[in-house]
Amino acid sequence: MEHYLGLSLAKEHSAADWSTRPLPEPWLEYAALDVEVLIELRNLIEADLERAGKREWAAQDFEALLSFTGAPPKEERWRRTSGIHRARGRRTLGLVRALWEARDRIAEQRDTTPGRILPDASILEIAREAPRDASTLRNLPVMRSRGPRRFLQQWLDAVEEGLALPDDALPLSTQHRDGPPPPRAWADKHPEAAARLTAAREAVTRIAEQHDLPPENLISPGLVRGLAWDPPAVVDVVHVGDALAEGGARPWQVELVAADLVAALTP
Repeated sequence: MEHYLGLSLAKEHSAADWSTRPLPEPWLEYAALDVEVLIELRNLIEADLERAGKREWAAQDFEALLSFTGAPPKEERWRRTSGIHRARGRRTLGLVRALWEARDRIAEQRDTTPGRILPDASILEIAREAPRDASTLRNLPVMRSRGPRRFLQQWLDAVEEGLALPDDALPLSTQHRDGPPPPRAWADKHPEAAARLTAAREAVTRIAEQHDLPPENLISPGLVRGLAWDPPAVVDVVHVGDALAEGGARPWQVELVAADLVAALTP
């Protein structure tokens, strides 16, 4: 808006509770102003794309979005509990999982944010203390607030559930990962792959600069890491291009990067 039209969007209602009904008149005006000039903006952006020779690139990206579903949901979402690295031992992790799942059920039933039911820090404190009775749980500092105390029995049930799990049902200390490990570990685990990744990243950065694109818009960093860690059996433009396409790269992206990635992946 600012670049093309010299306009600044109002921000005063961005943090409002938009589930409010009826919506106040100033909020309706605020929402309408967000979209009032979108057609004009779209036309100006399209003209820029045409001048830069990128209109077809955009068309391919738009087409891909029609079937885009996003990443599959994580199987162990509870591991995203803030501060979980402080949970020591598989039993404590089991308690974190049980408490997180209990909180998630309550939040879904009440249609509210899980953190409003019980903060992550409170989950960790309860898991570390592992209270075995209602009195002990009630006396924990995290239970001083009325909100968490409303669900005291649910938290106690979750703790009992976690404590009753047999050892072989407890979560592992480290999460199973699909795909290559974090790149910071490559130099020790797979130095050849680390060298390929460095060369591939340099190639992508160079091409991106030539075409005035952010490198991550030119090609997905995850695709580059995957190729560097485990290149095709035959490293040529056809096979590298096929691997990129299977990973979701659009034709314009494959055309720009395949040849340079072949050079980067070749010893």
